[in-house]
Amino acid sequence: MKTIKTLTVLIVSFILLNFQSVSAEFNFDPKLKLNNSQDRSSEIKNRDLEKAKKYHQKRTGEFFGASVDFQIGYGTTSPSVTERDNQREINTESKGGITFGALVNLNLFGLLNLTSGLDLINKTYDYGVPYVNDPLNTLDSTVKSVKNQFLNIPLNLNYSGMVSDKVGVSFSGGPYFGILLNPDNAVNGFKDFDLGLNGIITGNYMLNPFTSIILGTKLQYGGLNNLLSAGTIEKVTLTNWNVFTGLRFGF
Repeated sequence: MKTIKTLTVLIVSFILLNFQSVSAEFNFDPKLKLNNSQDRSSEIKNRDLEKAKKYHQKRTGEFFGASVDFQIGYGTTSPSVTERDNQREINTESKGGITFGALVNLNLFGLLNLTSGLDLINKTYDYGVPYVNDPLNTLDSTVKSVKNQFLNIPLNLNYSGMVSDKVGVSFSGGPYFGILLNPDNAVNGFKDFDLGLNGIITGNYMLNPFTSIILGTKLQYGGLNNLLSAGTIEKVTLTNWNVFTGLRFGF
């Protein structure tokens, strides 16, 4: 009888132990044991969203990677005039004028940023021409006033970035080709075109993803092709510096 009771107790105990083991397997949650850290899915989503915003803003708020800067500004032109045959020193005077521009910023496949367009520049200045028939150099120079208007076409590489959610900065630089719009000038002998280098720094404040207020400055060094070679003048190069403001529209 004792043997039967003992055997019964062992069988019941064995069944209870197996039941508890099976229940534990059904309730097993490996995430609770293997990964007890907090859920970071929302954090990863927010991080990816911020990256996407920065990439979009880096392209200066343009929808298809393109925008147009409409500029109006004021610039001054400083001439460098080289005399011929050791004549008297040539004095120069810088003058200013209004500038206009419509420049297109293009993003090519997210790899290359280019800036081109039309840039209307007034390059005005004075210089004194020594008298040729004055061997003793006793006479004053003849002052020549130059008022040239050039339509420049830049071909610049552009780099831009955002310094905050709404403020961005861009730099573009490269060569330009200029067309003289008033060849019938008071001073004869100027070439009808100009080859030079230019650099532009532009800050923009985004009003919305497609419109920005811009403020910037540009520097042009012209006359790589020597703008004037006549009479007592051997070479003329020009340095033009101006500031501008305007609007940028992305599309």
